Amino acid sequence: MAAAEHTLWYKVWRPFLILFLITAAEFIVAFTVPKGALKTTAFVLMTIAKAFYITAYFMHMKFERVSLAYIIISPMILLLALLAALWYEGVKLFQLLFGG
Repeated sequence: MAAAEHTLWYKVWRPFLILFLITAAEFIVAFTVPKGALKTTAFVLMTIAKAFYITAYFMHMKFERVSLAYIIISPMILLLALLAALWYEGVKLFQLLFGG
């Protein structure tokens, strides 16, 4: 019986508790941290952590082979690189057009 309870804890309640704590931290940041780069960075990092955890446990990627995980992670890395490049170009274009 103890082994079944331990398995249930790690399969169901532990992921729930971790996701709940990350969501609670997001609410705390939303209502206490003033608007700015720190708040945005905190939200992005917490969202990435939640996405990783949801993918790992609820899509069962934690239990898959490493090669399958790389197939899914590598486009994400390329997408982040694309977003960084677009952000950089957007800032430069905004400065060029509006002098800001």
